[in-house]
Amino acid sequence: GLIIDGNKMTYYFSPSELNYITCKRCFYLKKIKKFEYKGSFPRVFNDFDLSQKNYFIEKNSEDISKKIPKGQFFKTITKDEADEREKENKVKFNILELPATIKSAELKDNKKRTFILGGKPDLVVKFKNDYGVLDFKTTGKANKTENYKHQLEAYAQILENPDNDTPKLCPISKIGLIQFTPEKITSHDNSSISQKMKMQYFEIDRNEKFKKNFYTYVTELLDILEKKKLPIFDARCELCNYAKETTKF
Repeated sequence: GLIIDGNKMTYYFSPSELNYITCKRCFYLKKIKKFEYKGSFPRVFNDFDLSQKNYFIEKNSEDISKKIPKGQFFKTITKDEADEREKENKVKFNILELPATIKSAELKDNKKRTFILGGKPDLVVKFKNDYGVLDFKTTGKANKTENYKHQLEAYAQILENPDNDTPKLCPISKIGLIQFTPEKITSHDNSSISQKMKMQYFEIDRNEKFKKNFYTYVTELLDILEKKKLPIFDARCELCNYAKETTKF
């Protein structure tokens, strides 16, 4: 959303919301007018992500793909757990532990406007001398990194530029998607099935041009949010049509 402190405005983005911003109007409605249509994304995909994370968190990164260097995954600690440790004069985060929700310090777009990033990564991995961010997607077989590149880079930016409650992990050398695609059912009983899932790993080259493109993208988003009027109606957009039918927007 938008945080206003005196004359200072700070924009807040979750990495996941950067994936599919295809309509300027509905993006403006969500961030400025606080109007959001929540019915389009099935929650079952969150269930897939959670089960995949719970399975792989205890394993080695090489168990996912030989393309990934050997490394260990960070476990996540809730705020309540961290606060309880602090009350008992214990360290809030041990080695290979991160808060469940990580946040960046204040960042600046290409026009020096302030924004903050915050969200819950699927897997953060420690290699010998650097780190990586991996994200689960249950989807088709085609490489989907183009769709999710801003989300992955946002998590990398958070970990390299964290707030005071998030440990700094730098450099982030690997970002990529672990894609699961449903295949044939192998067995069943009256209450469940066993089904194979094809697993693929697709990596993004996190070079300097890629990092700069992320800040260019955020600058374009802030340009939309700082317009004095609502962007024009898009008849092709589901949210725009929903907003037109149900509200004054």
